[in-house]
Amino acid sequence: FVENGSLGNYLARGPLSIDESIRIIREVCSALIDAHGAGVLHCDLKPDNVLLDAQMHARICDFGQARMSHEQSPALGTLYYMAPEQADLEALPDARWDVYAIGALLYHMITGQPPHRTPEIQKALENAGTLEKRLEIYRELVTTAGPPKEHRNVRGVDNRLAELIEQCLAVQPSFRYPNAQAVLDEIDARDRQKARRPLLLLGFLVLVVLTAAMVPVFANTLSRNLAVTEQQLTQRALESDALSARLQAAALEDELNTRLEELQSVLEGESVRQELELLMKRPVDDVVTETYETADKQFAERPKWMQLLDAAWERSNRLNEDRQRGQDTSWFLTDATGTQVWRRDYSPVTLGVMFAYRDYFHGLGQDFDSANVPADVKPLSSPHVSVAYKSTTTGRQTVALSVPVRDSSGKIIGIFARTAHLGDLQARLRGRMMTSSKQGVHRVIALAEVRDAQEVRLLDHPCLTEELIQEAERGNTDLQLLSQLRMEAETATRITSAKDKDGGMTEVLLESYVDPVSTIQIPQSAEYAGEWMAALAPIRNTRWMVIVQENRESVLLPVQTMAQKAKQQAWLAVLIAPSLVGMVWFFVWQASVKLSPRKLAPAQRTDGRRDDSSSNASNDGTH
Repeated sequence: FVENGSLGNYLARGPLSIDESIRIIREVCSALIDAHGAGVLHCDLKPDNVLLDAQMHARICDFGQARMSHEQSPALGTLYYMAPEQADLEALPDARWDVYAIGALLYHMITGQPPHRTPEIQKALENAGTLEKRLEIYRELVTTAGPPKEHRNVRGVDNRLAELIEQCLAVQPSFRYPNAQAVLDEIDARDRQKARRPLLLLGFLVLVVLTAAMVPVFANTLSRNLAVTEQQLTQRALESDALSARLQAAALEDELNTRLEELQSVLEGESVRQELELLMKRPVDDVVTETYETADKQFAERPKWMQLLDAAWERSNRLNEDRQRGQDTSWFLTDATGTQVWRRDYSPVTLGVMFAYRDYFHGLGQDFDSANVPADVKPLSSPHVSVAYKSTTTGRQTVALSVPVRDSSGKIIGIFARTAHLGDLQARLRGRMMTSSKQGVHRVIALAEVRDAQEVRLLDHPCLTEELIQEAERGNTDLQLLSQLRMEAETATRITSAKDKDGGMTEVLLESYVDPVSTIQIPQSAEYAGEWMAALAPIRNTRWMVIVQENRESVLLPVQTMAQKAKQQAWLAVLIAPSLVGMVWFFVWQASVKLSPRKLAPAQRTDGRRDDSSSNASNDGTH
């Protein structure tokens, strides 16, 4: 009359799902609770005695072996579902027999077969000659085989469900749940635990996700702060470099002006002016000849005009020595056509040569081709610092400081000039920069000349030592490039496009600067490789700019070190935070989980017999 027949029919097709098995065993426990509450022990619970109605709800039937709880007569169940102590004709009924059967039934639903049944065991039971022998074999099997383990290999069986089954199938009755109500309570507790697991996992995952989400936020914040700090540090370094560049430019400008003023003071002497006015009225060939013939004579034997110029030159040398500044390379005098008529130190190479093509003569900001001098070139009319040029006598980069020579009427009758090597002008400035470097600031000072909008050329640099230049002059092809040290086009454009309100050159700050020395193949270039930052300050009344540069990596090293430590600490925090959260959640999880059942083992009775009460079984293994 029960629509879907017995559970045994369904199990003949194979095991059930975990959820379906739990649902059925829950209903079986509820039925047993009602039976036990009425004082009835079923004593023969198995799949064939569980019927399924139209809604697949479980109904317990076949109470043929049932006993009242106060009865003292034995009752035999079905092999593999019967507790070991029940397989004894002297055993007394116990509610824990039904608990064992619950475990066996649940084990069968999950694994597809009852516990302990194997072909070998089945054959041994079938070959037993008597009921007592069969019961003895079964009792010995269950008590010595240990708890079955196949259910633990079934997917979806959690540890708590596995332990529930094992506690129901415990050999010792005292180790089992006391009744069906305790089994149902454990199932309910497991369900509550499973219901809490998603929340616990969600809480853990939320914290992990939040921690993970904070990583890019922290990275972006660190990146922004790092960029701001680097920008501030760069700006501060550039401001410091700019101050140094301005000071160096002012010092060099002061030195150039001082030397120009010395030349002008010589010409302001009445005797010098009169002598030079008379000199320039003479034919230039006569003057050059006179210079040739008298340059090596005693001072008193020289012409008066030459004595006056020689004396001024010697005074300047003494003054340079007293001020500890580099000596001039030469002093010289040209007529209004640019022909050199006097020079100290004396040099037959330049006397009588026409230098009208030189910038120090005409002041137009460039040197012309000596064979193609424009016809309208005239001598300059005001003090002038020339563009750098390669000296005819020394072969080194040289600059000339020149002033016009005027007669009593103000007419320009010649050019009076002095020359100096650029390296000598920079020597004292570089010395001051070396002092700064020793104090922990690695700076390089150099000198550049703005030729036009596309060309900014290095005039002087720490690597341009006299020895290196001399080696280049001896024909070293690699070193020949030293005379072509030009800045990158983009940098040159930025420098030449920066103008003050009067249209003149102005200060330039470069956050990224490539030292031209690093672009040529010489051993010294490696020292100046990499990215630099530089400040350029113009020297007034010249086309020169002082460069003060710092290695960018050295400037930003403190920030990079700080950022690296911050990242290390942040990643450490990222690793520690989930670990701490995991530890806290582990304890929360453990606190939410019922303590595991005890591991079971056979026990001995006080009378020396195993506590495995037995009862009779029928020949077919059912009763």
